[in-house]
Amino acid sequence: MKEIFVKVGDKVKAGDILATLDTASLESDIKQTRLNIKNAETSFQNDATTNQSSLESAENNVKLAEIELENAQHSYDKTKDLVKTGASTSDALRQAESVLEKASISYDNTQIALKSSQSKTTSATKTNIEIQKVLLEKQQKTLNDAKITAPIDGTVTLCNAKAGGSSAGLLFIVEDTENLIVSTSIGEYDISFIRTGLPVAIKSDSTGDMEFPGTVSKIAPAAKRDSTGSISSSNVQYDTEVAMRSSDSNIRIGMNVRLTIKLNEKKDVFAVPYDAVTTGDEGSKWISILETTEQGDRQVETIKKIKVSTGMETDMYIEIQAPELEDGLKVINSPQDDSEKVQ
Repeated sequence: MKEIFVKVGDKVKAGDILATLDTASLESDIKQTRLNIKNAETSFQNDATTNQSSLESAENNVKLAEIELENAQHSYDKTKDLVKTGASTSDALRQAESVLEKASISYDNTQIALKSSQSKTTSATKTNIEIQKVLLEKQQKTLNDAKITAPIDGTVTLCNAKAGGSSAGLLFIVEDTENLIVSTSIGEYDISFIRTGLPVAIKSDSTGDMEFPGTVSKIAPAAKRDSTGSISSSNVQYDTEVAMRSSDSNIRIGMNVRLTIKLNEKKDVFAVPYDAVTTGDEGSKWISILETTEQGDRQVETIKKIKVSTGMETDMYIEIQAPELEDGLKVINSPQDDSEKVQ
């Protein structure tokens, strides 16, 4: 690693350079490859010129040998006719025949030389040039990759890179800290009630009673699988993501949070813990409230039962409705005593 430009906590934009690698050796290799390509291209041109010259020379030699062969054949035929008429001797015929044989051999040799020149190619040199160009392309890509850049807009949350150190392994992590995602799992008995777009209330131990809004943004189409790819039959869970709708510096990546997914919502209603509602034998619902009255110089607390109807439910609370309900009532959780007065 040659140089580091960021540290943990720095905000970066996509494409920003995080670090550069030491490329001195690679740059030297690229120069050598370019020189190899240039030399190979020069050799290719020289070979092509030489081959063309040799081919033209061989073609000319064939033409000359063909003319000599035609002349020798003509001389032989003429001498043969003269011998038949007695105008020439057999020695002259043998000499003409020898010249014809030499001309024929010479012609055959020029044909062989021509074919040899025609078969000469520059394919090996051309192949070498292509190989060198592919190598240069790979080296150039490696050089371009020597600049490590941010893949997204976000914040550097991990920096393992050190100047002068190795460039292998996990060097940086850049995460979007402005648009946080909460990852959770929902069981098979509840997943049918969940859909994307539902509002979610988010709380954490570190932020106390502060509540942050969120939205169900993604539900896995299949249940979670183990390392073998199998789905557990005893604990079926579906990966679900909740997108936080507001950013807050108190909520950080890696925190554990509690989620309340709002399936339905009502405002300005009365709700009590489940344990505060009792069910009569005939199925009616009741709550017990504690009333305090003045009797002389002392206060008397009376338990009063109010018949209610119930509505929406959450994991902890249940909606109640009754004409007698009003703000400030003291509701008794888990009422055990049916007595009317407590002194």
